[in-house]
Amino acid sequence: MRDRINIRAFTMVEMLTVIAIIAVLAAIIFPVAATVREQARRTTTMSNLHQIQVALKMYKQDNRVYPEALLGYVELINNSQVTPADRIRGGFLYQAYIRDINIFRSPNNPVNDKTSWKAVEVLLPDPNNPSQRVNEINGALVTRPYYLLDSMDIGPTCPGSGVYEQHYSLYRPYLPTNNTAGPLDDMCQLQYNLPPENTIVTWVSDHRSCDSSGQPAPGSKDIVLLLSGTAKPVDSRIIKQKMTGNDPNFSNAGQNRFWCLD
Repeated sequence: MRDRINIRAFTMVEMLTVIAIIAVLAAIIFPVAATVREQARRTTTMSNLHQIQVALKMYKQDNRVYPEALLGYVELINNSQVTPADRIRGGFLYQAYIRDINIFRSPNNPVNDKTSWKAVEVLLPDPNNPSQRVNEINGALVTRPYYLLDSMDIGPTCPGSGVYEQHYSLYRPYLPTNNTAGPLDDMCQLQYNLPPENTIVTWVSDHRSCDSSGQPAPGSKDIVLLLSGTAKPVDSRIIKQKMTGNDPNFSNAGQNRFWCLD
């Protein structure tokens, strides 16, 4: 008589225990993996911003002024077809100083189409009072056409919102102070010959997270580039508040350095 072979299967309790262990491990590992991936993307953005700053300094040395834009504006072929971003001829830093179009795109930017673009509101000096800034001239809103893959000149107010704002600019909003000498324009602007090294050049908001009301969420970070070449994460709410003239961390009102990073 053949010996019986006993085959023991897993019990229901054992299977549920294994599934529970796997679920716990997944709950621990997935957030950590997501954090690691986001940190790697931030590092890439900071590296790109550093290359932007090096090119920006070279442009200033060659032209004695900073450029109007970092990448450049949208160009058309025969006044109708959009020129792909990597083929424009009138770029500022691209292509004379930076050859790789991907340097201008954050890894968190979902737009990879080189022909997608949007007219974005910009600030210019007031023709009647050059010390102040306006977004309208003769009743017409002032805009410039930017490529949407360009994370350095423009960025979304919230990722996925479809609402874009200008980030790199020679001109920042005019913010008067109670200085006894009278209101002075902000020193931290690239329009001037020698802006402070902690002047904000631009920031990348593709890494930003927002709450249900469309405002930067607590803990959200933008990647900010300073004129010194430093690129670092900064609380998104501070940048948002600077844009609206209500930065609680601003402590240099008497010196008008609002657009410097304290």
